[in-house]
Parts: sequence; C-alpha cells; structure tokens
Amino acid sequence: MKILYFTSTGNNLYIAKQLGGELLSIPQLVKDNIYDIEDEAIGIVFPVFYANAPKIVREFIEKASFKTDYLFLIASYGSDGDQNAFRILKKTFKKKGLEVSYSNSVLMVDNYLPMFDMKEEKEIKDDSEIDKQIKTIKNDIESRKEYHLKKRSVSDIPFIEKVLESTMTKRFHIIVGDGCSDCKVCARICPKGNIDLSGAKPAIGDDCLFCLGCVHHCKENVFTINDEKNSQERYSNPNVKVSEIIRSNNVL
Repeated sequence: MKILYFTSTGNNLYIAKQLGGELLSIPQLVKDNIYDIEDEAIGIVFPVFYANAPKIVREFIEKASFKTDYLFLIASYGSDGDQNAFRILKKTFKKKGLEVSYSNSVLMVDNYLPMFDMKEEKEIKDDSEIDKQIKTIKNDIESRKEYHLKKRSVSDIPFIEKVLESTMTKRFHIIVGDGCSDCKVCARICPKGNIDLSGAKPAIGDDCLFCLGCVHHCKENVFTINDEKNSQERYSNPNVKVSEIIRSNNVL
C-alpha cells in the first residue's frame, strides 16, 4: 500500500503514519518528477483548503498516472468542506477511468489562523477522539471496505471552493516582520520553495499555497496574518517532529 500525503503542520503526516504502508510526500514526488504510482492499494491524505484539496495535490493528481485495485481519499478538516473536496477529486479520478473505493475524513485542529484561535482549537479538539477516527479508517482500509462519507456539504453555492479561495486570498495576507533569527525553517518547510532568504528578512514569492507552514513554525513569530497584533498562538501536531515536516516539504 502506498499513501501519498501533503502536510504543513503535521496533521496529515500523522494520519498517514497511523494508516501505515509506504509514505510518499506529494511535494517530494513533484520535485523528483515522479508521476507514475502503482500498488494494490493507493491512498491520498490531504487537508481541506477552501472547501477543496490544496492546489499542489490537485495538480499532482491531474498529472499523475495511477494503477491500483483500491483507491481511497482521506481528508483532514477543522470545520467543513470535505464533501466538496471529495467531489472534485473523484471527478478528476473518474476522467482517468478510476473509481474511488473509499472516502472519509478526520476532524482535527483547524490551523487556519485568519479564522480560528489556536488556543481554543487545541482545547476543544480531543486527541483520543482523533485517534479513534483514524483507527476506524485504518480498519476499514485494511478490510478494503467500500465506503463514502455522506454528510451535508458546506454550501449549496456552485463552485464554493472558487468563491472561498478568491475571497480569502484577497482578504488575508502573510506579513513578514522584524526579528528573524535566520533559522531557515520557513524556507525549508515551504512545499513550493517560495521563500527567499537572500535579503534582510524572509521574502514570500508569488507561488504561495497559503498553507501557513511558515507562519506556524517560525520560532520568532516573524510571520503574521495581516500584521495581526493579537494571539501569537501557533500549531504543530504534537506527534510529528518539525524535522519530519521539513523532510516532507523541502524542495530547495
């Protein structure tokens, strides 16, 4: 079994590790130009961004060739949007002549800083409940269960993912302040290699996924959203080392 994953704060790497099998980072696959994936079972583990899979995940799937008897999708979400993300990815796979056998999601800490308070999210999301969800999914996959999560979608608005992405990216921006310690974690953790360290302080390029990996993992809180002056609380999955996320995402 091969599990392809994308992670920025470690949540989806944690899910992938718990499910087992051979773990393949999507940013690393893109970096190495590997687009032919074959195994008796293949899974895609991803976070929900703007009621959709992240752009890097969608682009990889659109370009890649898959050969498998059992294809599954696992989304992590903090509020909603997984149904819309599943719908879009299933449509992409169907164009390739593949049917998704299993789709499910895991409710985890929502680390989208513009909308959620990290301290509150950490308090209300139960780690034992997260593990329980993952265990159920693991058992389902091991038995090659055919299943598709059914629940009310985030919205009935057509193309809600485009509406959300357009609205949010125009409204929120990552601001780089002073105080950088030159640890280089931001550049190494960026899945697009989109951070330039040649100047006096980090500079974010035009190819940003807004995954917020740089914001959450900056030791000095140099990165903020819209120059926020409020909570400095950040999030990284406590069961995943930052070095593991860097190995997954470092494309420099």
